[in-house]
Amino acid sequence: MLSKLLLALGLPVLLASVSSAQTTSATSALLRPSSSAVHGAPTLLDVAVSDSSTTYLVFSGPVSLVDVGMANNYLVKIEANAVFVRARRKSAPPTPMLIRFGSKYWMGRLVYVNRPVLQLYDFQKDGALGLSNGAGSVTGSAPENELALDKEREKKAAVEGKLSALRKSKEEHQAVAVVDNDLVLSLANVRNDRDFTYLRFKVINHSAIDYNVDFTDFQLVENAQKKFLAKKKNEARRPLAPSGGGTNQVVSGRTTGYLTYAIPLYAATDRGYLEVTLRELNGARVLVLPVPSRVINRASTI
Repeated sequence: MLSKLLLALGLPVLLASVSSAQTTSATSALLRPSSSAVHGAPTLLDVAVSDSSTTYLVFSGPVSLVDVGMANNYLVKIEANAVFVRARRKSAPPTPMLIRFGSKYWMGRLVYVNRPVLQLYDFQKDGALGLSNGAGSVTGSAPENELALDKEREKKAAVEGKLSALRKSKEEHQAVAVVDNDLVLSLANVRNDRDFTYLRFKVINHSAIDYNVDFTDFQLVENAQKKFLAKKKNEARRPLAPSGGGTNQVVSGRTTGYLTYAIPLYAATDRGYLEVTLRELNGARVLVLPVPSRVINRASTI
């Protein structure tokens, strides 16, 4: 009688224990991914950046979001379908970067390098392009500006020589100028050769505070004009990677300074212009100078 009573009392406990064990086993089986579902994390593309030049990333659609992991170490700017990146300091640590263009996302990693960098990464074809390296292909593309990779030392020396000669020329285009925040930015000289456009700018600092030029952007803008009471056409912007010109050039207060650059030669239409943007280090004084395309297209050779 007693054994039957113990059996009757122990049976529900045993059944509950078995049910709990089955439930736990089933839950573990559901939560545990199968071996076929486990994949290695994709390798992120390393985007080379430095503190002395700007790296450009161009996508097939308008960029609406840029998220940089260590944002304090990098300067980032969005312009239409392009992203400009530059390190704030030397030896900035690597950090991931997420970009949303159109309805798609792209993810890579910013890596500081203390040498000439691949300044133009063109992702306009399906979000990725192949760069041949002899053993296969990797994501990314070579810039049109060969000086960015420092491949041709003779050509780079020739460009620097022409920039040096341009610095000795008399000013010719004082009418192309912009005035803002007690600063005057004007085009002094422009020359062309078969590969590059050479530009010399004049900066007059009427303020008592030094103007430290940190960022210099060049963009060719097309379809920027519109007729009276007519809709504006789709504006197209093409970033150009500059070469030449010292880094962190300072125009002291109450003085005048000159800046020289070489950019890839590109013939714009009469409706286009070259937009030059100077950004200040540790300051908010930004100068934007539109240079009419006719000034560049009609420039003398050097």
